[in-house]
Amino acid sequence: MATDAERAYVTDKLRGQGASLFTPLVGADDIDFAVRGAEGQYVEVQVLGPSGGPRRFEVGRFRPKPHAFFACVGTEGGAPSEVWLLPSGTMERFAESTMGSATQVLDLDADDDGEPLSERLSVFKDRWVLMTQFSKFRSTLADPVALKMRIAFG
Repeated sequence: MATDAERAYVTDKLRGQGASLFTPLVGADDIDFAVRGAEGQYVEVQVLGPSGGPRRFEVGRFRPKPHAFFACVGTEGGAPSEVWLLPSGTMERFAESTMGSATQVLDLDADDDGEPLSERLSVFKDRWVLMTQFSKFRSTLADPVALKMRIAFG
């Protein structure tokens, strides 16, 4: 669960990128806000604050949606310092859970074949255009390597 400061940090960053933000009125416990990017496409965002470490995020079980993101706000000295903008499918793929657990955990400092998971997912760090220009990147969001190539070629 995110704090008000973490939500405000994400909100300020998105507004700085020209995004319009909308807060759901009722019945959307798994969405903190919707973002409308420059091309008019909407994405849903759930902000997560750290849990048990500065880059460890816990979330309840969910069903991935192609237009949903988790904004995982890492902290340094207790203050927001970085945000990992993970599509829900990526979150599901890399978050770990135990049998029968009601939650999943994404630990960006965990070892992933000899390197921290944060290195493998580095393309999602502070990459606000994934939401503000969602249509442009939508086809490559499921594959971090393909996304890096898409970004490199403009």
